Amino acid sequence: MILMNHYLSNGVKEIPAQYLEVVGGSDILAGMLINRGVSVEELEGFLDWQEYKPTNPEELPNMAQAVEIIKNVIEKGHRICVYGDYDVDGVTSTVLLVSVLRLLNADVIYKVPDRFKEGYGLNEQVIKEMPNKNVKLILTCDCGISNDQEISLARELGMEVVVTDHHHLPEELPDADAIVTPQMLPSDHRAKHVPGVGAAYFVAKALMATYGREEEVEQFIDLVALGAVADVVPLRGENRYFVQRGLAEICQLQRPGILALLDVANIVAENITEEDFGFKIAPCINAAGRMETAEYAVELLLSTEMITAQKWASTLNELNKQRKQRGKEMLQQAESMLPNENPGSIVLFHPQWHQGIIGITAGRLCEKYNVPVILMTLKEDGETVVGSARSVDGVHILNQLKKCGQHLSGYGGHAGAAGLSLRRDKLTLFMKVCERVLTDSAASISEDQSVQYDLQLPLGEVDINLYHQLRYLAPFGEGWPKPLFYCSEVSVVSARPTTSPEHLRLVLRHGQKTTLAMYFWGAGCEVYQGDLLYYININRWNNKEELQLLVDSLIATPRRLSTEIEDQKKLQQVFDYRGWHELGDNIPQFTNALYYMEGFPLKSFDKQTSDRYSITTVENLVLFTCPPSSGVLREMIAVSEAENLVLAYSQITSVSVEDCIKQVMTHLVHVYRNKGGKTSVYEMARITGQTELLMMEIIRVLQKNNLLRVQTKEQGNLTVKPKQGGKIKKVSKAAKELLNESNAYRRYMNTVKPEVLLKNIVTS
Repeated sequence: MILMNHYLSNGVKEIPAQYLEVVGGSDILAGMLINRGVSVEELEGFLDWQEYKPTNPEELPNMAQAVEIIKNVIEKGHRICVYGDYDVDGVTSTVLLVSVLRLLNADVIYKVPDRFKEGYGLNEQVIKEMPNKNVKLILTCDCGISNDQEISLARELGMEVVVTDHHHLPEELPDADAIVTPQMLPSDHRAKHVPGVGAAYFVAKALMATYGREEEVEQFIDLVALGAVADVVPLRGENRYFVQRGLAEICQLQRPGILALLDVANIVAENITEEDFGFKIAPCINAAGRMETAEYAVELLLSTEMITAQKWASTLNELNKQRKQRGKEMLQQAESMLPNENPGSIVLFHPQWHQGIIGITAGRLCEKYNVPVILMTLKEDGETVVGSARSVDGVHILNQLKKCGQHLSGYGGHAGAAGLSLRRDKLTLFMKVCERVLTDSAASISEDQSVQYDLQLPLGEVDINLYHQLRYLAPFGEGWPKPLFYCSEVSVVSARPTTSPEHLRLVLRHGQKTTLAMYFWGAGCEVYQGDLLYYININRWNNKEELQLLVDSLIATPRRLSTEIEDQKKLQQVFDYRGWHELGDNIPQFTNALYYMEGFPLKSFDKQTSDRYSITTVENLVLFTCPPSSGVLREMIAVSEAENLVLAYSQITSVSVEDCIKQVMTHLVHVYRNKGGKTSVYEMARITGQTELLMMEIIRVLQKNNLLRVQTKEQGNLTVKPKQGGKIKKVSKAAKELLNESNAYRRYMNTVKPEVLLKNIVTS
């Protein structure tokens, strides 16, 4: 059972003037601020970073001691090694500290560990090699707090160690020369939960302050913002300030590495959001450490020349594509190994899975099946099994691993995610025990799940202005989620896959309002009427803004009889004008009509035509071309609310896969020469008159035949570089099957009787 709760459930009877004043009089925004617990005292600093009073670095314990050690090493001309981590937080921390030390002309090198050979944190063998590199001080960032043995070794070898970290404190702290971590602050301190790069930023500011150059550290605020978003820290207090300021100053700072990443991701710097950081930029940086080495990412962000940064950004972008493809293959393989469609938990092992990707795939499975997941693979030594765990609310994954601890060599993490390792000879027993433990724990969770939303908002009240108002409350993320809205008794009039079988394009109806929405990972949804939880988003492409509703979930409610649905219009008649052109008849024309046409334009027709994406409400929907699938036809009828459907296309002949690929390639060459290579799957579908799924598959065919490079592929938007003159050596089975489906549907539409088609549409 789903229990609906919302932030406004306590009911704000009267909104104080202070709140209304700072949000331009919007009751919605003011109500959200109040009910999410933003006090009057923090209000202005919460919304405007320029009104926020930042934390003084000296508030962190041991700061003066750490700065004195670092400064002493610099002034002696001794070498410092900045020791970071391979994720975004570790990379940005490393870049920030190395850059600041270079500003002071320090002798500095850096080390980011190899995920596969050295693992997370300080590595004993690496420490042993440091004296040979004349290192006198190891300055850690985003690691070190749990490396007691390695730190003791470093000091025995004559090196000093200053730890800057943000992870939870162990029972016994390492014997470092100084430790700076926000975890030593009081529990209610606004900087308690800053990321590793936040701790590095504080150390850098305190160090530079001793030289009277504190303000120079502000040029790295974009790195702090990126690390904070990527590490999913709570966006309140200091973290919110970091992200707000960092996003605001991206354009002013002009960091080549960041600008190069924005370029490969097709992000306009002036429009950048925290979601761009989290879902487009951070994965590129993480891909370096997951697929090869995080040094690539460090060098990218250290780059001072744009041409160098572009080369590194291109490398990271290619690694991220590989990561996505490997992840997709791993997900499919993992799902094929499941014993049934409704597992109580998922515990799987495959010796060939990529160690750098199992965590992402475990997260996908956890999200899809809503159960705790552990995926494991074999290290190169052939003896050590390593794994990543992800969990659901109500199952503390670290506590569950403790119950299986006797089978493990090591493990660590928190409630939602963990890592583990064990010997291969203990794998079978561990999997058996762990699966039982996780399944029992998941089964004990109450079936009553509470969903918290911000506001009950009918679909008819949503517009692009509301989206821009909501952005005033940004950035959104951990601890300050995107506004979630609720609308009851929504009917799903149409649902079809678009760029992927997993993603659905829906036509929703609520009252008199018909709305398009995207339901990512919504495949398999069989809810035809229910309560809708949704987000308001925007899709930007080619300098255009388009409002986009994103479905969070659809909760089924008892389906009412069709006579009870609010004046839902049904198609009344189907008129048959097929073959009019071949018969020499005049072009069929109607009043209050919309003329659907995709592919080549109809000559000598002076009225405007529409494609599947520009359908509007109309009485007569006239098909001058045949849609590629029943899903597209049903969607157009639902959006148009047409009373009459007019079949006015010519006899359709089947298209060969070779001709379809040729048509796509012609379009791609055109956009590369004239539009900088920018196109979209939707534009390709409109031009060819085929399904989006087929267009995506043809893109993959061209890539595999080395005839096309795709720089970005986000939400159907593409930047392409075609290679002319080559030949298609192999066409995928999927491409042939998708085209065969389209050809078969069009053959059916050539001959179907109008009354049969009407019955099929109305009763579906």
